[in-house]
Amino acid sequence: MRCAVSVPDTALISHALSAGADIIEVRLDLTGRIPEQNAQEVFSDIPIPLIFTLRSTNEGGSFHGGPAEWWEMLQPYLFYATYIDIEERFASFAPLLKGMGKTLISSYHTPSMPDSHALALRESSLRSFGDIPKIVVSPRSEDDVIALLSFTRQARKPVITSIMGTRFRYARLLLPLFGSYLVFCHCGTVASPGQYHVREWKEFCRLVRDL
Repeated sequence: MRCAVSVPDTALISHALSAGADIIEVRLDLTGRIPEQNAQEVFSDIPIPLIFTLRSTNEGGSFHGGPAEWWEMLQPYLFYATYIDIEERFASFAPLLKGMGKTLISSYHTPSMPDSHALALRESSLRSFGDIPKIVVSPRSEDDVIALLSFTRQARKPVITSIMGTRFRYARLLLPLFGSYLVFCHCGTVASPGQYHVREWKEFCRLVRDL
């Protein structure tokens, strides 16, 4: 079970590494633009894969621009990226990114809880332009959590599922047990409400292994 540590500040990268992250997600919508001349110094020696994410305000992030601005802001970091998080509104860039050898996490975040049919349709839509669909929803009840776990178990793999917010945050820990490709954690500064610290995730994994 893989853990991606989300960093809203590049100063946290060393903390993510020391805490045992498998992957680091750089939240460019929160870090702001990193001068191109500094990108090599910041990213070149990181020994684990990097996800670069520019989350739009439409899906709970801080990026206000359109497709052209999204593409322009990603440019300095593409060389260092293993994964690129890409929302549907930026899907026109998917073929170009795939041609560069990048693995695309095609993501969708919603403050609602779609039913099982809508989840399946969304997964299919995301998979049409990305490599790993990421679906993040907002459960309203324990039944919604169970439905999300069931969807995750039955969905074509790889797939990432998660939740928004702090209510039912325990689902973040359970979803990888049902097949979600990644869990997103923090290493001191939360990038998304409800995230667990990477050390909490590691302890949970230890407890599961000991069962």
